[in-house]
Amino acid sequence: MKKIMNYIFIFILLILSFNIGLYISCSFDSKLIEKKIKESYEILNKEGMFYKVSNLFNIQSDNSADALIMNECYSVDSSEPYLSYMKVRKSYKKNLTFFELPETVGELSTIYYVDENYDESEIYYNTIAELGDFLNGRYYYFVNYGRYWHGYLVFFRPLLLIFNILQIRHILFLSFSILFITLIYKLYKEFNINISIIFALSLICSGYFSASYLIGNSLIFIIMMISSLFILAKKNKIKDFGIFIFIIGCLTSFVDYLNVPLITLGMPCAVYILELLKEKKDWKYCTEFLIKSSFIWVFGYAFTWISKWILYDLTINDHYNMISIGFGQVFFRMQRVNEAVGLDVNYISVITKILNKSLIYIIISVFILLILNKFKISVKKINKNSIPFLILSLYPIIWFVVLANHTILHAHFVYRHSLLFMLGVLLVVYQLFFVKEVKNEKNC
Repeated sequence: MKKIMNYIFIFILLILSFNIGLYISCSFDSKLIEKKIKESYEILNKEGMFYKVSNLFNIQSDNSADALIMNECYSVDSSEPYLSYMKVRKSYKKNLTFFELPETVGELSTIYYVDENYDESEIYYNTIAELGDFLNGRYYYFVNYGRYWHGYLVFFRPLLLIFNILQIRHILFLSFSILFITLIYKLYKEFNINISIIFALSLICSGYFSASYLIGNSLIFIIMMISSLFILAKKNKIKDFGIFIFIIGCLTSFVDYLNVPLITLGMPCAVYILELLKEKKDWKYCTEFLIKSSFIWVFGYAFTWISKWILYDLTINDHYNMISIGFGQVFFRMQRVNEAVGLDVNYISVITKILNKSLIYIIISVFILLILNKFKISVKKINKNSIPFLILSLYPIIWFVVLANHTILHAHFVYRHSLLFMLGVLLVVYQLFFVKEVKNEKNC
């Protein structure tokens, strides 16, 4: 009971902190960030909705989400900060935008923007053009997007006082680079060159650095990296990993746009399991640890998300039932066919396409490991220490299958979940072929 009360206390404290952070960030006038929002629009408009960042690593930009985030940052009404961050409206101007589209389930009228070139035979959604019209005084409607916490408001609204989106991306890239170098170095010092190379290749090949260019993705990766570094630095001071991963799940839900949340679970767990193996814990202990930690993370993530819906319905007096809308969206994302946009795609083929690149990178990475180890491998018998990493490698596949509709619609950014697939498989290969002894040794 005491442990349960600790979880409840921490959860309440986190929700309170989230509200305070959002309230402060929504308390200054949007006119103060108007210049930087307009500069950001020009940058996004020049780049376009989607463009290929790298053919080699199959990296594609997602300016549609970033334009939406810019819109939402600018749509905040500082005279009503609480209402602003609870509703998180887009294309909203007080006393100018009166027509509110109803919140519906799926990819329907709540998000689709119609401009002068709209073709009724196609569904048209251009968030950059929408942002441009909004900035130029063409107010058509506003949309309530209160299903998420939109925790990015805490970080990006203050930054937009000084920087435009390109400058923010430069700051993020620098932060990503520092975190990457620090993590790889710490892994090398804590374990060995093989482990550091496995993590480095998994991050690079899954589009880690490109995520710094997408502000909608960036905070998830930062949480993942900082939590992994925290484990390496304070492993002996983490008395209860359950509390730790619960907090990570809550933080993830706070900033997540349903992009790549699982990475904040998978990578910290992988690092901690390596520490457990180093302490000579067996595969059963590590597997139980992974499964237990996963459930705790899911509880933290889900309860934080649902708490936004509950708070909304309890405190906002409008016609919405956010709890119903939220669960409706969840079930919609779990469908196999999106009838709203006429989409009927074999989701298995989509998942296969996502993972194909990872398989190529895994083969290349194994060859690099062979070179580093001078083609010396050790296979006496099956090393069961590989089992928890094998389970971890299946997490993105489970995500893709469970949220099949979401995967089909948003394969251009959910593919980054393949980071866990590649990391898990490479750690399995490492345990099977590059650990000198089957028994857990210090360098294991």
